[in-house]
Amino acid sequence: MSDGLRLLVHPGPVTPERRESLTDTQSRAVRFALLPGESLADGLSRGAAAVGARCATFTLQGGSFARLEYCIAAPNPEGPQVARYSVPIPAGPATVLGGGGALGIALDGSALVHCHALLAGADGAVFGGHLLPAMSIAGEDPPVIHARVYSDVAVRQRPDPETAMSIFHPSIFHPAPVSP
Repeated sequence: MSDGLRLLVHPGPVTPERRESLTDTQSRAVRFALLPGESLADGLSRGAAAVGARCATFTLQGGSFARLEYCIAAPNPEGPQVARYSVPIPAGPATVLGGGGALGIALDGSALVHCHALLAGADGAVFGGHLLPAMSIAGEDPPVIHARVYSDVAVRQRPDPETAMSIFHPSIFHPAPVSP
């Protein structure tokens, strides 16, 4: 390719459905802010739990992080995946210009956040990438979360044959059984 871009070809069979979607008639929109000093991971889990949800898709609007770590995509010469995350890049304080992601359920059943954001550093330089949610700590003017929380649909991490990675997919929500 003459424009400097390269075509990434994943190692597995091409997934016939490029986009997966499910309808949740019980979903609802909520708005809340992270608390100063709270991590993005904890704040999203707190905000969703406050309305009885475990999964959500969200956007970040305004506010700042006192400190954060983020990664960018990097080639993976060891394979089989064609890309991986870079080493974590520390930053902060940083103003949120915009961002979005999902709060879902990891392979082990714990909460998992996937978030990409565009930010501006104290010097005005713009940067962005994949935020490390536990290491992204809200500042005194915390980011606002606009979320769609789900009751009937789960956002679950599962192995993806095409990419050879575990990524989020929508699924019907099945709560874990409660032990007597």
